[in-house]
Amino acid sequence: MNTFLSREAASGLRLLSRDLFRSIYPERCGVCGGADLGDGLGCAEHRLVLGLAGARCGKCAASIAAALGDGATCAQCRRESPGYARAVALLDYRAHDSVRAWVLALKYGRRAELARPLGALLGARLSLEIAAAKSADSNLERVLVPVPLHVLRRMERGYDQARLLADAAGQVALVRVVPALARVRFTPPQGAPGSVSRTANVDGAFARSWFHPWAARALEDREVWLVDDVLTSGATAAECARAVRRLGAARVCVLALARA
Repeated sequence: MNTFLSREAASGLRLLSRDLFRSIYPERCGVCGGADLGDGLGCAEHRLVLGLAGARCGKCAASIAAALGDGATCAQCRRESPGYARAVALLDYRAHDSVRAWVLALKYGRRAELARPLGALLGARLSLEIAAAKSADSNLERVLVPVPLHVLRRMERGYDQARLLADAAGQVALVRVVPALARVRFTPPQGAPGSVSRTANVDGAFARSWFHPWAARALEDREVWLVDDVLTSGATAAECARAVRRLGAARVCVLALARA
């Protein structure tokens, strides 16, 4: 059983998504506008498949050998901590063309409206995490911090998809969104041809947002959930985790729409 989205949790998310999605895209697929199959997760061609395939690292959610067991720590995280306690991802980016269709439409297709239903699903997933933490007597206050785009890329795209996802997730999970970070250095897309290593690419790229000077105080002694669209190598999340820890976060986790 996948610890990141158990069978019971996936069933609960499907039931919740049915009501959430119908209120936003009644009986229509969010990607193509075709007939939804009845639960708000898209048409037959663009079906959102919830959960991650196979065994996953208990910290960064990367694929690991089945023999290690789901939730074991991967070799990379054993060599060097990613800087966050754990990552939670809703969708498997590599396993399903339909998942990529949703993510790419949101990220590059100027489909900002998709952030609302996808973010609502993220919020439902976060609600499960909060419920589990309550049973473990964790009483840290939580905040959502979107992983920001550089201002030039935001102007080019017209919106910041991580901020939109965080806003929608926060509304469902009743968790405050704190835009505490700014991307202070323009970087090429992670893994772009000719770019430096993913880690070097984002080194020093994030700092406190000067547009929200109050944000730093809002993170002190809180559990911060970094929100992003796709978690790939984890380098961006790790750099953001370092930035929010410098702002006083007591614990850092990652909430990603998809894991590549």
